Amino acid sequence: MRRIGLVVLLLSCSWAGMAQEPALKPDVRQELWISAAVRGRAPKFMKDLLGDHYKRLRLSGELGYRSADNFFAGRQIYTDLGARYKVNDWLYLGTEYRWANRTNNANRQRIAFNAQARKSLGRFDLGYRFTYQRNYLERDRQRTILRNRFSVDYNIRKWKLDPEFSVEFFTRTDRPDGWYRLGTRYKLGTTWSPSKGHSFGPALIYDRDGQVNWPTNRVIWSVDYVINLRRL
Repeated sequence: MRRIGLVVLLLSCSWAGMAQEPALKPDVRQELWISAAVRGRAPKFMKDLLGDHYKRLRLSGELGYRSADNFFAGRQIYTDLGARYKVNDWLYLGTEYRWANRTNNANRQRIAFNAQARKSLGRFDLGYRFTYQRNYLERDRQRTILRNRFSVDYNIRKWKLDPEFSVEFFTRTDRPDGWYRLGTRYKLGTTWSPSKGHSFGPALIYDRDGQVNWPTNRVIWSVDYVINLRRL
């Protein structure tokens, strides 16, 4: 009986000590994302080669800056090259290549393939995008990621700044112990067009880490500038 009582006492002390330990709180940071992009059709010399597919193909290029916790302390400058193909009125297929220059780490490259669906219901525009992302990193790093993004836009009558909301889930698939959730990204923004072919996209993004050892939650202030050559 004394031995049993001693074991119970030791377990009770252990549980009490664990209960008193503070839970691991995520590190909260603020960042600034700025990007400028150009979108348009493929060059005219490809028109004969692509035939009827020429009008369905769109090309894009983007240059972006992402800060560290200090808005003016650069963390990453990247360049994106992308292509998107319109299958029908609601389905698009695309690909994107990114080269990123990071200040504290080696330069990174990645390629992504995505499928995007959009549907309008009254004043709502509903969207879903699936992305397969491959990062060119070492074997023990995050190399293969699946991304699922759901979006809802609302068209307010006689108002130019329509709200746009999205939530995106990131899942890593290349770990030996199975798939696990990397994090979730929430985005609330709008689009403002000062003139034909030009648009700004200010947004507030909340990026939340998932099943990682040292989680970081980020509040991101984002501004996108886009030139659409077809509308100039």
